[in-house]
Formats: sequence, structure tokens, C-alpha cells
Amino acid sequence: MKREKNIPNFSIPEGYFETFEERLFSKMAEENFPKTAGFKTPEDYFEKLETRVLKEVSALENPNKVIPLFPRKYFGYAAAIAASLVIGFSLFNTTSNTSSLDSLQLAAIDTYIEEGNLNMDLYDLTSYIEDEDVPNIDLDAKYFSDSSLKEYLLENIDTETLINEQ
Repeated sequence: MKREKNIPNFSIPEGYFETFEERLFSKMAEENFPKTAGFKTPEDYFEKLETRVLKEVSALENPNKVIPLFPRKYFGYAAAIAASLVIGFSLFNTTSNTSSLDSLQLAAIDTYIEEGNLNMDLYDLTSYIEDEDVPNIDLDAKYFSDSSLKEYLLENIDTETLINEQ
């Protein structure tokens, strides 16, 4: 199937662009335009203008009384109530919004440190531990049992090197 192009059926008369300027200026000739402007000012318009303007302005000096929809004194009351509500909610909700280090899971802390997000070495970390807290740390009973410790030692320590070193 042959595809047809969208070609409009318009044609330009011969000599259209060559005579365009002449035709345009002939239509714009001065004799075709009216000789007068068509607008007239009334007689004594500018002499009476000042008195009419002052008369209109004096009528506007006594405007009708405007009654506001919301008086300004109520905005002060609303602001005081809103401020007291904000203070009240902040005082009573302090216990629910606070989170402590105890609520974090130990695994989340370990993961954070192992991923390199905490740029501290062992010496920096031990500087934060106070001397009174060291005796309270019971690592043996809390994190691993005797059987798991025995399995770790048997798997990871070479007994021949230990015997040779003694």
C-alpha cells in the first residue's frame, strides 16, 4: 500500500510576493484613514475635574464601619491555649519519646561496630570504661558456656605449638 504524504491543496497566485508590498501600501494610504480622531472631551472638562475629584474623595472619608469577622483579642487567646497545649504535651510525653542505650539490641551495636561505622580502636573504647564497671562485667557466664569454650579451643589452637613452647 502506497503511503500518501499530507500535502495541502493550497496554491499561491503567480506574482503574489512581488506585488505584495505595493498592495499593502495602497491599502494603508492616508486617504483611507479618517481625518479626525473621533474622540472629543466635553467642554470645561479639565476645569471641573478638580472639584469632582475632591467631591468623590470627601465622600470616601466617612466610610461605613467595618466589623472584622475574627476580632484580634481572640487571636491572643488562641495563641495562649496553643502554647499551653504544646508545653503540656511535651512535659507528659517525655518518658515515651526517650530511648536509652539499654533498649538497643546488642547485635545491632555489634553490627554497627563491625561495619566500620565506629572509627575507634580498642584503646579508645577502653578509655570510656570506668574502673568501677570492670568488676561488674561477667563475660564468662553471660556469653558462652564451658562446653562452647572447650570446642573453640580445640578447633582453633594448635596443641603441638603449645607443647613445644613450654
